[in-house]
Amino acid sequence: MFKLGRTVLSVAILSFLSANTAFAYSQESYPKQVSVEVHSASSTSLNLNGVYKLENLTTKEMFFALPNTPVTFSQVNGEVSIYQIGATMYSANGYALHALTGNEKMVVFTADVDGKKGATADYEVVKAYKAFQGAYLVNEFTNAAGELWYSVTDEQGVSSWVPASSATVGSFVNQPLGKTPSGTQYRGSFSVVKSGANVQIANRLDLENYLKGVIPNESPASWHIEALKAQAVAARSYTLSKSGILSSTTKDQMYKGYSSEQKSTNSAVDATTGLVIKSTGKLVQAYYYSTSGGRTANIGEAWDTAQVPYFVSVDDSIEKSPYSNWIVSIPASNILTKFGFNASTDQLLDVKITKGGSNGEVTAVSIVTSAGEKTIKGNETVMRGVFLDANNASLKSNWFDINFTKPTGAANLAIQKVTGTTAVNSLTNMQVQTATGIETIPSGAVSIQTNEGIVSTTASTPGIQSITVNGKGYGHRIGMSQYGAKARADAGWTYDRILKHYYQGVTIEKY
Repeated sequence: MFKLGRTVLSVAILSFLSANTAFAYSQESYPKQVSVEVHSASSTSLNLNGVYKLENLTTKEMFFALPNTPVTFSQVNGEVSIYQIGATMYSANGYALHALTGNEKMVVFTADVDGKKGATADYEVVKAYKAFQGAYLVNEFTNAAGELWYSVTDEQGVSSWVPASSATVGSFVNQPLGKTPSGTQYRGSFSVVKSGANVQIANRLDLENYLKGVIPNESPASWHIEALKAQAVAARSYTLSKSGILSSTTKDQMYKGYSSEQKSTNSAVDATTGLVIKSTGKLVQAYYYSTSGGRTANIGEAWDTAQVPYFVSVDDSIEKSPYSNWIVSIPASNILTKFGFNASTDQLLDVKITKGGSNGEVTAVSIVTSAGEKTIKGNETVMRGVFLDANNASLKSNWFDINFTKPTGAANLAIQKVTGTTAVNSLTNMQVQTATGIETIPSGAVSIQTNEGIVSTTASTPGIQSITVNGKGYGHRIGMSQYGAKARADAGWTYDRILKHYYQGVTIEKY
């Protein structure tokens, strides 16, 4: 009698829990949300460390995604498919995965399943569920047939029993993370949508947590805290000035998520929370880069735009960087190809640069070849791409000089005209008057009658084989030099003083 009484009491308590348990997890929200692309491929996946809410962006239905097993996404017939533990779903608009925090356990259904009044298939159906839907785990029970069943309560407060064969248990966590195929972990939530022929994963999270995944990848965590704080304020200002989905590369800012966070850079973000750079009350899109080379650039000259008061050239002689001065050799074949000539047949005979910037930045490059001449003009991005090295890498900046050896004899050839002499680089295919008529000069050695007698030269020359570029700085050189900020911090400058030097006339205040 005593044992029977305990069994009846246990069942009564279980029934009470099933009927009255409420969901206690919380969904993350981001007052200053940032979205940044972290992966894009024809097929991709996320591995979650806790249960995430899964929203079908086409139907707006809410489901759940399980932790510790890959959630795979692909494009199928113009839709985004999702697959996890045997269950598949499709959406024309993709999905949103919302980070959830808590300490409870969730039962997620891996197939369409009926919730029953009891823990056997014979019981009456209480509610039908779809794959990927879920309910709070109340208890579990193994029936007389040896089948494991879960007692669950869903978000509408409906309680039932479901077979474990159609469900899996997952836990909520207090630090939700998602891992991409590269192995990098990211805080927060995600959107998974079509991007051309690919599926794009965008990380959605709070601005301050985003910056914690940026700063150690833009400035070494070992640098002085004042330099890191200056970097945090500049990066925050740049981020808030942008709209849409950011790139996780230097197209915007290097972002490697939670996996890259460091104590010192997190401290720099926390110490400057909410602080941005403003000019006359308006947010500054705070450009920054590695190395100025001793002086920053005027934005109007570097990018051929209107000049902006806070992006003016300032002294940076305090800067110490491995990129302050650099040398690179450029093959002639790369130059010919870049200018649209045939590297196999045409010869490079001369290269000239035009320095249009206030500090001597290059704004145009002209070349002379055996097949003609051509000039390329443009902003710093264009000029850095004119000369590609043997690995097809562009120049580190557009602040440079060039050196090369001209073809032998090329500078000594000239044609006498009525109006004077004209220097030429080759005699090949030129026509001359002889005693027997007009003849075309072939390639090879040519003998010429001069006042001093007969001299021999060549009708064509081997051409310039390569040029040497001597440059300064690394990056567009507009705004803050990261190595310059380090040098100033090491010299005792505070972060706000550093910022006000590189962005002239600005204020540092809350956004």
